[in-house]
Amino acid sequence: MAILPGRLGTLTARDVMTSQVIVVYEQDTLESALATLKEHHITGAPVVDDENRFVGILSISDVIPGEGRADSLMPPLVHGVDKVTWELYDRAAPSDPQLSTDKVYSRMTQPVTSITTNASLVEAARVMCDGHWHRVPVINKDGSLAGIISTLDVLAALVNTADEPG
Repeated sequence: MAILPGRLGTLTARDVMTSQVIVVYEQDTLESALATLKEHHITGAPVVDDENRFVGILSISDVIPGEGRADSLMPPLVHGVDKVTWELYDRAAPSDPQLSTDKVYSRMTQPVTSITTNASLVEAARVMCDGHWHRVPVINKDGSLAGIISTLDVLAALVNTADEPG
């Protein structure tokens, strides 16, 4: 593995995470949770309990069958996966009456590997790569959700540090 040059190698999860995280609650209906994801143009979010403790992740792939997801289309789409995913969801959702009654906890992914705020950017990227995940939750010592790091956050850190002189 190459040594990360300059500041990039010293960045922590706290430095690159998004701290204003859109969350869904384990007791929400799937219909409500998916409406939240769609409203914010995201395809997944951390699931928290009523005390803001991280308990899992809900992704659109937990709800839409594999053959109906944009990430299952071949060849892989590079641009517009989010748009295609939500178009497919709009077609699939009316045929699933359980969305209005099933709770998030019934389909969320758990357990999910998380990292702490002082974890390195490299550790965050490694967790994401090893798990084939697009996001990793960042947790405080008390188990509450501190933030989330997405693949976009990792790329932004790379670009921003590449632009730094030195």
